Amino acid sequence: MTHFAPLLRLSPVALAIAMLAPWSAHAQQGDPAQTGSGSGQAASATTSLERVEVTALKTRQSLQDVPASVTALTADDLARSGLVNSADLQQKVPGLSLSSGGRETNLAIRGVSNNVRSIGADPSNAVHLDGVYLPRSSMALTELFDLQRVEVLKGPEGTLYGRNATGGAINVVTRAPTAKPSAEGFIGSGSLGLRRTQVAVGGGTDDVSGRLAVAYTKDDGYTRNLSTGTGLDDNNFKAFRGKLRVALGGKSDLTLMAQASEDKGTIGYGVSTDTAITGPLYPYSLGDPDYRLTGADHRTNARNIRLDSPVTSSRKTSVMAATVNWDLGPVGFKSITGFTSFTSGDRNDVDWTGAKLETQDTTTDVKSTSQEFQLYSQGDGPLEWTAGVFLYRDKGTETLDWLGYGPINCGVPGSCTFARQTVKSSGRSEAVFGQMTYRFTREWSGLLGARYSRDSKDGDATNRSSGANFIGDVSFSSFTPKAQLQWTPAKGLMAYAGVSKGFKSGGFNFGSAGIEKFEPESIVATEVGVRSTLMGGALSLNASAFNYDYTDLQLRTAVLSGPKPIVRVTNASKAKVQGLELSADLALGAGFGGGLSAAYIDSELLSYVSPSTKRELSGMPLPLTPKSSGSVWLDHKVAMSGGQLRSHLEYNYRSSVVFPLTLDQANNKGEAYGLVNASLRWTAPRDAWYMQAGVRNATDKLYRTMRADYTFGGVVESFGAPRTVEFRLGFKY
Repeated sequence: MTHFAPLLRLSPVALAIAMLAPWSAHAQQGDPAQTGSGSGQAASATTSLERVEVTALKTRQSLQDVPASVTALTADDLARSGLVNSADLQQKVPGLSLSSGGRETNLAIRGVSNNVRSIGADPSNAVHLDGVYLPRSSMALTELFDLQRVEVLKGPEGTLYGRNATGGAINVVTRAPTAKPSAEGFIGSGSLGLRRTQVAVGGGTDDVSGRLAVAYTKDDGYTRNLSTGTGLDDNNFKAFRGKLRVALGGKSDLTLMAQASEDKGTIGYGVSTDTAITGPLYPYSLGDPDYRLTGADHRTNARNIRLDSPVTSSRKTSVMAATVNWDLGPVGFKSITGFTSFTSGDRNDVDWTGAKLETQDTTTDVKSTSQEFQLYSQGDGPLEWTAGVFLYRDKGTETLDWLGYGPINCGVPGSCTFARQTVKSSGRSEAVFGQMTYRFTREWSGLLGARYSRDSKDGDATNRSSGANFIGDVSFSSFTPKAQLQWTPAKGLMAYAGVSKGFKSGGFNFGSAGIEKFEPESIVATEVGVRSTLMGGALSLNASAFNYDYTDLQLRTAVLSGPKPIVRVTNASKAKVQGLELSADLALGAGFGGGLSAAYIDSELLSYVSPSTKRELSGMPLPLTPKSSGSVWLDHKVAMSGGQLRSHLEYNYRSSVVFPLTLDQANNKGEAYGLVNASLRWTAPRDAWYMQAGVRNATDKLYRTMRADYTFGGVVESFGAPRTVEFRLGFKY
């Protein structure tokens, strides 16, 4: 990483000035519109980009005025890309990674990842739905419907977000009710027997308005289980959302939201053993004298696999929220009350072969309540501030049943090994926070913020096979400050430089040896950036450079316990992350528009030895952190047959990554790949209805979404979707 050192030794202000200098004169010409960066905004007839507003910093701002690294994807952006599943956000947001394999969901932002799955641990990146915190990583893996936008805020957000926003935050903002009657939606059909429907209706009065939305998706899956004749990696999703807005007088209102979803799909469950890797450490592959597996027990290729046990999954999620906005004149008040419920049941063939060796059933039930109060300034004075209180509680139970049949396919329950572990966990968190920005002059302003958090957890684990019961509790507290300087030399031109701290609480490992505590992790981040709107509003150009000092990061490793590995979380000593990001949107005129976004991230573990293999892992990149990633796109609009024809083409690239499930093993990497997506849409006059055709992964690229090296088992992996085509017929009223 020495090639980064000269850049990051520069004074942040000096670096910002250097980045801005060539553009300062251009920015002062004209009156540019505020634009969305990295959002693929289409060009308008006036060759200027559309304004996008976000609430990433808890107040409503134009995206180009936010002094932070934020990517905002509007509903139109998602539709052009044919993006429906949240896992595909990583293709549009460099620096964001999401991996799903079996019941595992791992989310990473700039190298900071949710690589833990235990009910006794928390994610490292916060995901919110309409301001409500979603506590489990699996809740982030869902379909997106009837949205206003998705915001991805990169970098530690220890002040305004606090709880487990060590790497950043993802805000999913749904459509708000309006008084004007409206109805919109589409029906879709496509590859793999796809059937998809999304419909939303709304309306009311100025005093009371509501909105209802439903979504349904089902297909046959892109992986075939030859042993059972069933499909895997399939979609089977249905959801409902209702919102009600009640005016409270003046600019004050109350919004109630309730969402329920059921996902019985098995995306990421088409896991199979890589038979090319053999030897005494991998008896579930080929040639082992005890297990005696042959080619008839294994996959024929990545899309046709063999699992003797039926694989099933069910995830039910409910989210309810009550949001009050109260206008008190010089100050505003906001209250967000949230409740979430997440239940899941999974059955996995965890030997990942057609032989009868191991099965595992897992059930999870987690409920949480949260309350946030915010008080913030209103008006145009030089001082802007936000202060708040956050309260959180959760309680959950997870039961894991494992059945091992032995090395010769015993098939006789009396000859097999059964283990059950039931874990109960409860957690609580309290925090107070504040942040203020003071404008010293027309050009210069400074920001100071801080948060104090206190987290605690209780755990109770019962192991049926040993009869042991373990009880434990942990508590942690943290102070996470933030300081930043902002320079606005001209309209449409802004630079910022700052330092912030992020904190993620520790937790429990639940194993045969009892409850083991792991420590919190923290990040101190420095970042400089520039956001600019140029060429009279036709171009937005943004860039940032960042450096993370990462301490006690929580890593998931496979620690040997007897003949089998036990997966648990341990604390690595330190890590370093440095990177550059660039995004641009351009309205080219004549109906053309385009853009690009790119990230270069250099990450490495420092002074870390695997607790399992005793390998020296210093210098290894952090999990789910491609060194380079990017997206480039081109749009075109033209009048046709009384309506408008819009075409969209994009290419998304990601370099190789280390997968997080067995970080310290040898065979855990995914190769670099690029995906091509395209869509063509004709819209009738007044947007009354439309027809759209889209293709994803147009070149039919085969790429891994997960790979894990389980010593004394096998090297297993899953793959992303092949080329798929979808046709939609939609309407809007």
